[in-house]
Amino acid sequence: MYLKLQNLLFPTGDKFETQWKLFYRGERMRYDAEHHILCIPKYRVADFMSYLNAFSLHKWEKYTNLQAVKLHLLIQGSCLVRLVGYTLDVHSPVKQVLFEQNYCLNECAEIVLDYPETEAALLAFEIETDSDCKLFGGWYEGEFLENTRKNVNLSIATTTFKKEEFIQSNLQLLQKELLDSDDEIKDHLWIHVIDNGRTLKPEQWNSDKITVHPNKNVGGAGGFTRGMIESMEQPENITHVLLMDDDVIILSESIRRMYYLLRMLKPEFDEYFVSGAMLCYEEMNIQHEDVGFVHSNGSYGPQKDLLDHTLLKDILECDQEWLDRQHMYAGWWFCCIPMQMIQKNGLPLPLFIRGDDVEFSLRNQAKFITMNGICIWHMGFTYKFNAYMELYQVHRNSLILQATSGVCQNVDFMNRMTKLFRARILSLDYNGAELILDAIEDFLKGPEFIMQDLGEQIMREKSKKNEKMVDLREFSDLDIDLDEVYQDPPRNFLRKWLYRITYNGHRFCSESRLKEGPGIVAYDWFYSPEHNFWFKKLLAVNPHLKTGSMRVFNKEKYRELRDRSKLLFGRYQKERVTIEQKYRDKKDEMTSISFWKNYLATK
Repeated sequence: MYLKLQNLLFPTGDKFETQWKLFYRGERMRYDAEHHILCIPKYRVADFMSYLNAFSLHKWEKYTNLQAVKLHLLIQGSCLVRLVGYTLDVHSPVKQVLFEQNYCLNECAEIVLDYPETEAALLAFEIETDSDCKLFGGWYEGEFLENTRKNVNLSIATTTFKKEEFIQSNLQLLQKELLDSDDEIKDHLWIHVIDNGRTLKPEQWNSDKITVHPNKNVGGAGGFTRGMIESMEQPENITHVLLMDDDVIILSESIRRMYYLLRMLKPEFDEYFVSGAMLCYEEMNIQHEDVGFVHSNGSYGPQKDLLDHTLLKDILECDQEWLDRQHMYAGWWFCCIPMQMIQKNGLPLPLFIRGDDVEFSLRNQAKFITMNGICIWHMGFTYKFNAYMELYQVHRNSLILQATSGVCQNVDFMNRMTKLFRARILSLDYNGAELILDAIEDFLKGPEFIMQDLGEQIMREKSKKNEKMVDLREFSDLDIDLDEVYQDPPRNFLRKWLYRITYNGHRFCSESRLKEGPGIVAYDWFYSPEHNFWFKKLLAVNPHLKTGSMRVFNKEKYRELRDRSKLLFGRYQKERVTIEQKYRDKKDEMTSISFWKNYLATK
């Protein structure tokens, strides 16, 4: 039994024409968008060992019963086609030439090449030309054992809040390239758009495959949960739900590849999540994360370092799997969940936003499949740091996660919050410090607090404490070196001692000793004591967006926060065990369909 698994991709459209190295390596070539042809000049080599066009052989062999791989190419011209395989030896790519053959084709013709057996992790091919050549398309085809194909019905659930431009563009793409295609996926795919902003027109999508659900603003957690419920209750037997952010750039091919992978999965992997990688659309070759994990210090981060998918080594590094790490999770920018896991372990917690995907992954003790080319592009987190979300929502929800999941008991979230609280004060970010205390205080209110429909109200109230960032041109009189913002200069012993003992001038120190400033600091998580040292003013800068906010030294505010923190930290130590038990007692109720239908007011 043969099945098309992966189409060859070309750099189409404005977004990708400058990102051709994601599609092929070597010199840049002309793409004829009108006729969908890649034009390869005479005496050139087009190398398709790329992030989007290599084939992950070892993963297909691991997760399915793949027996053999064929390459189909539609090509015209005189050229040598070379089949290659790549492995990673320590951190060095190793190339193996598997087969090569010359062709002289006066007209477009289909050639079919069999990959020989190999231990390579990734398969690819090269076209070395003797004349001007045209590549019209191609695909990888797999041979499988008979009777191994599963029935897969896939629902895409996306939550949107006033992101009309993104959501409409993505829906049009999916309609055109999947729902209206000749591919079998069109009969096994449905899309649920949860419109938390209620700004879309449901009647605009005249399709029985796309449904827009006006929804009150219950955040990402509530929106995705609504999508799960709608998928669960539709007449078709949905086997998998793909949760996907609204403000992303997508390739329909990523969804198609995932669908065929799900169809051929071995039974022992039926409960695995498929986690699509997040690449940054400010730098489209950079991968932020495919699977993340919770560190022992309470922070979240990607399993792999930032990867540059124009580099051969990074493409191979990305294909690696690290399955022995604790507390792994998948972000819901692109995460496919088997419906049986939702039915077995319940719906998400009502966390409104941030941490819902982490908690759900941990509660399910999820295992993940990733694959090069299954991805989206999303705004990088450093570009859109939001204090309300990062300091309040993330940390409140982290404490709830620890209380309910039962798998993060060795993670010291409070130690991280204490250090972060101190760092915000020392950086004169009193509002940020206050948001961290708000997070602890609201956690201590117990599960009844988050079971109320207060998410939007809380967001409005807490967002008032976000720094008001303005264009850096408003500070044109200052000498601002953006290259130094994320540097951490060394300190001598005296300055370290003075910084610590005076709490950066907040105690045992006359304000007259402080420098007028302003010092220049990063507005986000980055913390440099030397940049903060003894200033009356600090300019917090977002170097990516060229914006900033002036922070002003306030000893009275420091004392207020210090006193409040002592009371709250004491309460936490005293009440923690009792409060955590309350969350555990309510977990099943909070993740039930009946609770969520009442919460969403859809009952």
